[in-house]
Amino acid sequence: MNALEIKVTKDIMNALLLSDKFDCFLTAEAVITTFNTFHIDGHLVKDFYNQEELEELKSSEKSIEFSYWKDLRPFCFQLIKGKKTPVSFKVVLHAAPELIKKIAANPDCQVADNFIRSLVLNIRYEKGKVTCITGSAFTTFVMDKSVDKLWDLYVRQLLSDFGLDFEELS
Repeated sequence: MNALEIKVTKDIMNALLLSDKFDCFLTAEAVITTFNTFHIDGHLVKDFYNQEELEELKSSEKSIEFSYWKDLRPFCFQLIKGKKTPVSFKVVLHAAPELIKKIAANPDCQVADNFIRSLVLNIRYEKGKVTCITGSAFTTFVMDKSVDKLWDLYVRQLLSDFGLDFEELS
C-alpha cells in the first residue's frame, strides 16, 4: 500500500474529470461533498439489464460487478464543477480484469490472477489536497507481497505518464 500526495490539485482534477485517462478503471464508489453529500455506488444493478445485455457483459472481458469510470465521470463532473471547490470527494477505482491479468502475468508476480480479488486506487480530495492510496484484496490469504509491489509501481508509473507530480507520504 502506497499513499501519494499529488502536488498540483488542478492537474489530477483535470486528468480525473476532464480527460479519459482513468476511464478504463472500474468504479466501486464515489462520494462527493458540495452543498450536499452525494453517494454513488458503482455496483451494477443486474435487474436493470435484460438477459441479452447480461450475457453480452459476461461474454466480454468486462466487469459485470462495477461501472467503468467513463460512465460515471460525467455525473461526478456535474456535481463538482462550478466556482466553488467541493468540500471533499473520494473515488474508489479498481483495476479492470484485463489489468489484473497483465500484472499477474509479470514474471516478478508470484500470485495467480484468480487469487487477486481487486487492485484498488483510492483518490481523496480533502482540505485542498489530493491523496492517492493503493490497495489490494485477495480471494484467499496470501503472504506474498509481489502483487502489492507491482501494483504500487504501476500506479506510480501511471501518474507519472499522466504528468502528475507526487510525493510519497509516510
